[in-house]
Amino acid sequence: MSEIKFPHMRAEVVAALQSLADPVHQRSCWGVVEEGVNYYDDLDMNVHILYDDTQVLPDPESAVPSLLYHSEVSAFLAVDAVLGQMLQQLGDQPDSEYLADSRWSAVVAAAGEALSVMQANDE
Repeated sequence: MSEIKFPHMRAEVVAALQSLADPVHQRSCWGVVEEGVNYYDDLDMNVHILYDDTQVLPDPESAVPSLLYHSEVSAFLAVDAVLGQMLQQLGDQPDSEYLADSRWSAVVAAAGEALSVMQANDE
């Protein structure tokens, strides 16, 4: 495999997928602000990482080999297929609206699959 050009940005993609793939984390941590805790997570932050900051979505092919391996492209297309559609339809709704949507489990599953593929490639 070719070498990833921006491993630190790749780590941000992994962290975003970990958050999107973990419904327990979403329910307990998203949107929670704790005094003295230097950590915050929510859907908006993860969407910005994937679509804006790293731009692995909606066109993951363009992120090869800077952030992704070619073998990861199809898994990212699957994430965009479900998450992108929800973002277009629900827009700037609260995280709770996304989590309550019947399609959210497909986002969790697709993010988990993309995360697994990335982790296997990084081993």
